[in-house]
Amino acid sequence: MGTQGRAPGRRLGVAAVVLLVMGGAVSCAGGLGGYVFTPTRVMTSDHMRPTLSAGGSMVVNSLAPGVERGDVILFDASAWGERGLSVERVVAVGGDRIAYAPGDRTLTLNDRPLEEPYVLNGDPVAGSPGAFSVTVPEDRLFLLGDTRGNSADSRYRFEVAEGGTVPLSAVKGTVVDPGHPLATGLRTAVFAGAAVLCAGAVAGVASLRLRRRARPAAAQPAYAGQRAAP
Repeated sequence: MGTQGRAPGRRLGVAAVVLLVMGGAVSCAGGLGGYVFTPTRVMTSDHMRPTLSAGGSMVVNSLAPGVERGDVILFDASAWGERGLSVERVVAVGGDRIAYAPGDRTLTLNDRPLEEPYVLNGDPVAGSPGAFSVTVPEDRLFLLGDTRGNSADSRYRFEVAEGGTVPLSAVKGTVVDPGHPLATGLRTAVFAGAAVLCAGAVAGVASLRLRRRARPAAAQPAYAGQRAAP
């Protein structure tokens, strides 16, 4: 029947619905991912300097598929008999053997010197309370702070936890920089989705106006304006 039978503004109305649905989906995905699953938190302690300083912002990626050596994590400190959440660095995972002997300049991981360029002042054994040798149980983590001289980490938890370790189940997420591509991309999606929503709203309003203008002409009968015969 061609285009003559189509209601005015129909295509614009369809486009408006598509834009609104797309914009809503993108905004929701960005909002959930960017602010619920990768929230920004404030570091409350100085034990992770120079990586993280007290009062600084950090993004916690709870979408991370796993935990690896070297990751900085947010975890439930109840594994150490404390309340709340804490931040430490993973230095050994299940099956690893982590050890220290007084006089050593580094820790050893699986009988090899462990290089730790992230520790404050380049001193990975600062504050060590004494010799230790721990074989990390499966599905558990051995954690240390980057400021070794000021960190109540796994070295001080042997009496309250298995080898001073925490279970993988206690991990809430890995800590990433606020400028991390994942966090940035998800949060940008919120604004992109909002822009698409606005475009959809504009298209919807325009479609309604076109339909309203067409109604008076369509309502008039074919004989309108003709006078009855006397």
